[in-house]
Amino acid sequence: MPGVPAAPGKRTALEDGLIIRFIGEKEDLNGSFPRLATWGEERLAGNVAYCPEGGFFVNLAGDYNYIEAAYYVSQDIEAEGRPVHPTCQEMLDAYVPPLFLEKARLAGLPVPNYYVTNDFFEPPVIVDTINPFMYRQMVVLKEGMQRRVAKSLTRNFTYAICCQELPERAKVAYFRCVMGECGAGRFREAARRFWEAFRLPLAEVRVILAPGGEILLSGVDPLPWKKLTPRERARLNRRVQWPG
Repeated sequence: MPGVPAAPGKRTALEDGLIIRFIGEKEDLNGSFPRLATWGEERLAGNVAYCPEGGFFVNLAGDYNYIEAAYYVSQDIEAEGRPVHPTCQEMLDAYVPPLFLEKARLAGLPVPNYYVTNDFFEPPVIVDTINPFMYRQMVVLKEGMQRRVAKSLTRNFTYAICCQELPERAKVAYFRCVMGECGAGRFREAARRFWEAFRLPLAEVRVILAPGGEILLSGVDPLPWKKLTPRERARLNRRVQWPG
């Protein structure tokens, strides 16, 4: 991961709670690189780059769950009035399962039938949690497990779950998406359309492979920067500029 940018000339750090401002940074890429949030002992400055082709900053932390550090990095950049992807809204749209599915559907992407419940569901389904305290998913193929799964994933029937219906003989698969690019040829078009619709720079995208060959968008998991392969990092570095 690129390190914290070394600014030319004098640099002064003004600490403001979780915020660090750097004065005297290089000011060429549509202004200056924004002040960036910190979280505990970890500073995430090295996760923010600039995309010249789109004229926006990209938050490349890869885990965009609500209240994770990356959420506040984008929040801080947005507060500066600078364009960034993903925005806080884009993170929530992607990481809340029914919002993800509805946004994909509205963008013209194929998705499975789904419903929201906090109790009964009918297998075979993919079950995703919908609450800020738990991020889990489970594939339930046969009868007899519904109540136990529902009780666990809803926290004793308190929170909702999102259930996606699995077509007969369908398979669940994942592909890695790096700013709309994917190394697996089968998923390249799906990766491009996912990036256009959701603007998540790094993501592990869950899909349902229907027997007829259709790829149904199903969900998204974090793809942290540290888990990128050398080839994925090289592909990314061709498209972004790092500070410093």
